[in-house]
Amino acid sequence: MSVVLLVEDDPIISHDLSLILEQNGYSIAKICHRSDRAIDALSKYAIDIAILDIHLGRGGSGMDVAAVIHEHYDMPYIFLTSFSDTDTLSTAQEYSPYGYLVKPFQEATLLTTLAIAKANHSKLNKGLSFDHLPVSLTAQERTICEQLSTGKSYQQIAEDIHVSINTVRYHVKNLYEKLQVNSRSGLLAQLLG
Repeated sequence: MSVVLLVEDDPIISHDLSLILEQNGYSIAKICHRSDRAIDALSKYAIDIAILDIHLGRGGSGMDVAAVIHEHYDMPYIFLTSFSDTDTLSTAQEYSPYGYLVKPFQEATLLTTLAIAKANHSKLNKGLSFDHLPVSLTAQERTICEQLSTGKSYQQIAEDIHVSINTVRYHVKNLYEKLQVNSRSGLLAQLLG
């Protein structure tokens, strides 16, 4: 049974999510309406996966929680939001979510996204393989793939490999085109064979 941290400021949505998850074999560690409470819950519970609402009203953002997860925890998370605009999606991608759900969501989509996020995270812990790819990758593209697989944001990757964030975006865009994918999770699925 996987233990889930729910970070959602709408009580109706958080209630619906918890019911769906519990009916499908998940356990809810905590439901948090603010980012500071979610960050506190990360240190208090054995959490397997997190569902993070991006916009939490006055209570911070799910991206704040994602940044802490990147820094201190080895777990997958997905973003849940009402926003699907280009700016929100672009910013969310920099935090390396294992999935992105737009409200209103379908139960099957939620459960499938969670299953894929958990599977991809598990595969990532086993390591990447470039040998089976139908195209060759440059050394820089391989480095960026390795960095992406650890869940780092574009900003963190740029700092680690001493390039601009726009250079990272350029390489990621090329990787998506080369491997015919349109998301980080799709890219990682290709790399994991």
